[in-house]
Amino acid sequence: MDCKEMILSEDTYDIITDFSASEFLGDDNNCYERIGEDFLILYLGNLGIRNPKIDFFPYHNMPKLYGLMQLSPSGETPPGVAPFDPADLIASGITQVQRPPLSLTGQGVILCFIDTGIDYQNPVFLDENGNSRILAIWDQTVQTGAPPDGLKYGSEYRREDINLALRSEDPYSIVPSRDENGHGSILAGVAAGSVVRQGNSYIGAAPGADIVVVKLKECKQYLRSFYLVPEGVPAYQENDIMAGVLYLVSLAKKRQQPLVICLGLGTNAGSHRGGLPLARMLEGLGSSVGITIVAGTGNETARGHHFEGQISSESGYEDVEIRVAEGENGFFLELWANAPETYSVAIRSPNGEVIPRIYVRPGRIEILNFALAQTRVELSYRLSVTGTGEFLALLRFINITPGVWTVRVYNDLFITGRYHMWLPIESFLRQDTVFLRPSEFITLTSPSDAANVISVSNYNHQNNSIYLYSGRGYTTDGRICPDLAAPGVGIEGFTSSLSGVGNELRRVQRSGSSAAAAHMAGAAALFCQWTRESGIRYFSSADVRTYFIRGAKRDSSRTYPNREWGFGTLDLYGVFRNLQTQIF
Repeated sequence: MDCKEMILSEDTYDIITDFSASEFLGDDNNCYERIGEDFLILYLGNLGIRNPKIDFFPYHNMPKLYGLMQLSPSGETPPGVAPFDPADLIASGITQVQRPPLSLTGQGVILCFIDTGIDYQNPVFLDENGNSRILAIWDQTVQTGAPPDGLKYGSEYRREDINLALRSEDPYSIVPSRDENGHGSILAGVAAGSVVRQGNSYIGAAPGADIVVVKLKECKQYLRSFYLVPEGVPAYQENDIMAGVLYLVSLAKKRQQPLVICLGLGTNAGSHRGGLPLARMLEGLGSSVGITIVAGTGNETARGHHFEGQISSESGYEDVEIRVAEGENGFFLELWANAPETYSVAIRSPNGEVIPRIYVRPGRIEILNFALAQTRVELSYRLSVTGTGEFLALLRFINITPGVWTVRVYNDLFITGRYHMWLPIESFLRQDTVFLRPSEFITLTSPSDAANVISVSNYNHQNNSIYLYSGRGYTTDGRICPDLAAPGVGIEGFTSSLSGVGNELRRVQRSGSSAAAAHMAGAAALFCQWTRESGIRYFSSADVRTYFIRGAKRDSSRTYPNREWGFGTLDLYGVFRNLQTQIF
């Protein structure tokens, strides 16, 4: 089996490492890809393990699964009923800088999306001559074409290929890349779309930017089973997202253009302080000039998926109740605490069956069988998670019985008695599987918790209210996150038929964290165009965030920064007013 086959094979295990892993590299059964200077993705074969348990590999080595920060339908308007309403762009100060004297469109900037792909035939991605504004697509799901330089799987299609396909009677015979989901296409339209067709006009935030798309392949079945993610739910591997980031950075460097990356994906895995490999990779890139990274905070507030615990030195323990919905198959539960504290747990099932306190025994996995509930729980304690040094208790509930489960948490080494627990993101669970006493804060998803990433929450520009589900901060180590809020409720756009036949446009409205991230990414592309054309210098993600915060709108009735709005709402026109021709 060659390396490409191993990468795609369901019999191969994907491992993320941040060391040389030289003991694996000489094995003929394995292959690897380097992801920048700090990470290596190993593809390990012939291990003979079909159903890995939670101690299969160290926590930080197992790729986490990321889901879409879903865009909820907010309505659909028949074409021609009313003109396109750019109220969200006006609220963000974007239309003001699209007009003279600045006349910014994002020209010369590469605006990128790592997502479900793009409907390249959609007119919102064509220029006035009918040519594609898409610079390139790396489709990780198509293996018939040539992969990008330095990568071993998927197919890359450049603008000339896409234009040839657009002129063909059978476009998909030339560029067989589709967006079957539609999520990525809508994000790209919000950030960079433009069209005048069928009596409709539409403009995104950066209608002149070059567009590059990474279409992610679905996760391998062993990881879907390992993390107990339901079949049919979009789920993507952390290492594939990291490879997508590497591809975008390499392409931008070759073209010597500024790069803006929009991420509409997220996970509840990790301690919510930027410790996962993807977040650490983005943190490093976010300090590099010419690269701006934007991530939405997710749609996890009011979902009941975060519990913030506090155990006093007198009580010694706390009961955490989880209501498990009918039809729930199972899930991962993560308990995190700062070093040097450690915790242990006992578990009670809905019918009163109790597994007493399981003390911390490093390096062991505990298999807990509930005979009456016919449920198995795998429990593993990690005294120091690589990369952060934090304490982690992992609980994997398998074939779980519905009802109220109780996890009794004991503090073994008291310092503060504070700890956090997270359930998976909303798309990975049944709606009614929740903590009975959840916390609405620290509900932002990773990678929006990464340092040097512009972290974006979601608000309704029509009534200036925060979106009910918008992920809230701060990070568990107290870092301010989100940075800013952007419009993400009732955002208008156009979609065309997913079949690509006829390209009939439909005017739609969408709400969600991804829409806010796309909005912010488009604004960042406009700002990067201005810095490039002004001859000042390229800015890093951290630089762009600083200027955006300075120019943000702030409501006098609120205290800033705060956990919902960060430092305020996006106001790109305010950024330029704040500059007043002086950049330093």
